[in-house]
Amino acid sequence: MRKIVAANWKMNLRRETAATLAGALAGDSREMWLFPCFVHINSVRLQLSDTKLIMGAQDVSVHKDGAHTGDVSAEMLKDCACEMVLIGHSERRQGYGEGGDVILRKLVRACAAGLRPLLCVGETKAERDSGNAQAVVEAQLLVLKRLAPEARAMIAAVAYEPVWAIGTGVNAALAQVEEMHGFIARKLHALAMNTTPILYGGSVTPQNARELLGSNVVDGVLVGSASINYEAITAIDEVAKRQVITPRSFATQLEPPPPPEALALLFERDNDDFKVEVKLKQPLPTSSPVITPIEETPTSAPPAPISSGAFSRYESEMSSRKPPTQPLPRTSQGRIAPVNPGSSGKLAPAKSESQGAIPAGPKPTTQMPPKPVIEKPTVEVNKAEPGAKTDKPGEKPKPDDKNGPQKKSNIYDETDRPSWV
Repeated sequence: MRKIVAANWKMNLRRETAATLAGALAGDSREMWLFPCFVHINSVRLQLSDTKLIMGAQDVSVHKDGAHTGDVSAEMLKDCACEMVLIGHSERRQGYGEGGDVILRKLVRACAAGLRPLLCVGETKAERDSGNAQAVVEAQLLVLKRLAPEARAMIAAVAYEPVWAIGTGVNAALAQVEEMHGFIARKLHALAMNTTPILYGGSVTPQNARELLGSNVVDGVLVGSASINYEAITAIDEVAKRQVITPRSFATQLEPPPPPEALALLFERDNDDFKVEVKLKQPLPTSSPVITPIEETPTSAPPAPISSGAFSRYESEMSSRKPPTQPLPRTSQGRIAPVNPGSSGKLAPAKSESQGAIPAGPKPTTQMPPKPVIEKPTVEVNKAEPGAKTDKPGEKPKPDDKNGPQKKSNIYDETDRPSWV
């Protein structure tokens, strides 16, 4: 089998340029793994008919379906003709805080949908300088131990990508790459994954590709920024197709398999919890809320004891975490249970201050201004002496020498107009 070239286009290119690059690689009869953006998957897919190019996605959701805005499920990717998916890339681990639990759930989701995961591992500069590079990579490989053997067989490859050499222009020395690849190979052999390819990723260019692909412990390369350049990626592929993968052989024995209750086999149909969880070795804290225990699959024989290795440390870390909060009570039909009323059919009254209720705050002292009183217009009627004539429309009242001036009626008078009108 020839050595592998995987192209991670990351968040680059546009629809037309992505389709053009995929079409050019397909026209050359290349054998590559292409990982375009989600929005370019369909455009790339139209260029890959009857070719040896394999298309994959750059990420996958931990959920199957439901109200998860922005996520893309494994079933959706499979429906769009994706065959592979990148999981655990350092840019997802560092930038989005994805840890081992999230990586494990994504691996299970991908395998359950028929996608072949490409698992990425790698250490930071500080972790390498402190001498913990191999310990960090071993901890990241623990998720493979929790997979069922059928899921492990679906892992397309493991890519070693030192974080300090990704997009920085700093190339890892060949001795550093071979040392870490040999360490990963021994860990994979212990999990019966001796045929799983091990790729290298981290500022791979046409200049260093010949040296990397010439090593017997490097089964291929995962190319980043150079993969969106046609001349660069074809030059790397020309070197890879003249090399073959060297079979690995070890004299070490396989590690004992973990107990069945430690395997993340499948998910429930309607939620996102594992059917079988890791059995807690330590009691839960007393302050934690009480939850209903998860039903475990009965086994005919008691589980074998777990070795005191890295997997036991993983279980200890899992047991120290607080359980999830108790969900709302639901009826047998799945609805939220109603609040129980009192004996009289009404809800219990609010507590008084003497019973521990929160006292009401003082009432506001600010007085609102009084509303303006709207005076209704009144019609004044002339009070004339008996037998006197009343005012007629259109006539002004006449003064009376005996009784003084008469009161005005409600008829508008030009002499009453204000001076500003």
